[in-house]
Order: sequence, then C-alpha cells, then structure tokens
Amino acid sequence: MLPERRATSYAKDPALGTVVVVCDGATADTLKGEHPARLLLDEQGHMVGVDIAPDRPERMVVMLGPHERVREAVDVTVQVTPGPRTTVTLHRQAARLVTTGASPYVF
Repeated sequence: MLPERRATSYAKDPALGTVVVVCDGATADTLKGEHPARLLLDEQGHMVGVDIAPDRPERMVVMLGPHERVREAVDVTVQVTPGPRTTVTLHRQAARLVTTGASPYVF
C-alpha cells in the first residue's frame, strides 16, 4: 500500500512560477528539502498528485484527485517543507507542466 495523503490546498502562481500543495500530517524530517518526484497529470495537464521520493522508504504520495485520472507521470524535483501541515512546492519548469487555471480536484 502506498503512503498516501490527501491534499488540503492547492495553488498555482504563474507569476512566481510555482505550484504549492499542502497536506495534513507530519512528514519525516528525511523528506525535508529537494527530492526527486513523479508529477501525476490527467489528460488535460491538471495535477492529480505527486509521488515524492518514489524509490526511497520515506516515499510519500500526495493526491488531489483519484488515481484513475492519472494519464502521465513526469519526473520532476520538488521542495518539501515538513511540519504539522506538509508543504510541497514545484518550481519553474516543473510548475509549467501543470495546466493554468482552477483544478477540477480542489473544491
């Protein structure tokens, strides 16, 4: 079973070139900082989730939408800020891969 968490907020800021996703729950300090990840996108390019450190025991999957909507997985680097609410940030090129506009998975 994947160590999955549900995202509690999502924001894309094209001006800053970032996508920020927040989820509840503490994260191991070993995930602090930059890590390889797989950006999970649907067929329109909306972010469905992100699989952080997929090849490590500390792996964490943050989902905005259902697994069934994933059509593409792209290797990227993300910044993880642990705490009571974990923040995952995609910068520049990784953020540009995500379709601009409202996410169909966040209400």
